[in-house]
Amino acid sequence: MFLAQLPAQSPQLPDLPPGPSLDRVRGPIEIPPYEPWQIGVMVTLAVLVLGLLIWGIVRFLRTRNNRTQTELPHLTAITELNTAAELTTEDDERFAVLSSLALRRYFETGKGIAALGRTSREFLHALNGHPQINLEARSSLTEFLEHCDRVKFAQASLTAAERSALTESATALIAQFEQAVEATPQQVQPQ
Repeated sequence: MFLAQLPAQSPQLPDLPPGPSLDRVRGPIEIPPYEPWQIGVMVTLAVLVLGLLIWGIVRFLRTRNNRTQTELPHLTAITELNTAAELTTEDDERFAVLSSLALRRYFETGKGIAALGRTSREFLHALNGHPQINLEARSSLTEFLEHCDRVKFAQASLTAAERSALTESATALIAQFEQAVEATPQQVQPQ
């Protein structure tokens, strides 16, 4: 209550002491959060980390590709044939497509004969003059591909016995080609 009764006086500031003029005074100086050398170190570390990341990805992809290439093509093809027979019991067309694809992939990866992007006739023509393909193997392969083509394009149906016979004939063809590969180095002996 006592303070409320006092007369309101505004405080007066004292005069500035004599001295230099304030004309040359500048505003605040902005200091960057990082020094230039710190920025250079961070950029260098970022480039190194990025380089290591790219190197790791490339190395992973190469080892994955090498791992898939080391699998034996004939074992892969036989596995694909058996899987096609097991998984497509109700779909004849899919069975024929997968079986033909497995055998073609075997020739492409295992024998180096372009088979995947060709028709059956073109593929059989590409086999002319191949040293491992004798007349019997060629006729078996022709019969197999024609049977698969009839199912794929003419919607022919297959019985369980025909499916089994197709899978067995493809497996026998692969085994025959693998035996021919094993027999070829033994026949050539240095004199």
